[in-house]
Amino acid sequence: MAAPDQIALIFDLDNTLIGSRIDFPAIRRSLIALLRAAGAVDEADDVLARHPLAQLVAIGTAHDGAHGTTLTLRMWEVIEAHEVDGLRDALPLDGARDVLGVLRARGFRIAILTNNSRAGALDALRAAQLIDRAEVIVARDDVRALKPAGDGVTEAARRLGQVERLYVIGDSWIDGAAAAAAGARFIAYRHPIEDLRDRRVEPWRTIAHLAELLDLDLTR
Repeated sequence: MAAPDQIALIFDLDNTLIGSRIDFPAIRRSLIALLRAAGAVDEADDVLARHPLAQLVAIGTAHDGAHGTTLTLRMWEVIEAHEVDGLRDALPLDGARDVLGVLRARGFRIAILTNNSRAGALDALRAAQLIDRAEVIVARDDVRALKPAGDGVTEAARRLGQVERLYVIGDSWIDGAAAAAAGARFIAYRHPIEDLRDRRVEPWRTIAHLAELLDLDLTR
């Protein structure tokens, strides 16, 4: 068993703590169109659409390095424009403020990990009145590699300090992949188990409501 103050609960932001309206399929279509127009890819669109955004950007960055283009800049402009629009007035899900408050009162260490920019994430958390519920917030500005890489999970744990066990709670397969890469347990939120397994992600538990976290024995 581990004491609650030795356990880190690392939450995804979009569509886990807040109801984001970021149109990720639209972002992918735009990024793929930019890559294809530049001659940076030859895979079919349906194959590219399965790539995480970070991988698509990495393809653009590699093309820039080889050809002196500015794909990466334009790709981030697309992503950031969608983020600003999708995070505007985003509301908390499932009484997130109360759930996080109870978990902190029980002694658990709380972090938020997002692939969004730090400025956008902080604005969204303030608007949703969640900014005071996390000890640590890790955004894409803070890591070398975005989810599905495990860098953000590792960085959140480092900033929390002195934790023995890590849980990642998120709605996407990339959260589960990041958890696995960092040796954390993954709690899948509102995500079909079949899709996770198709991505070779095996959750420790699945939940349909954040309040279900309060009934899980996270110490064992």
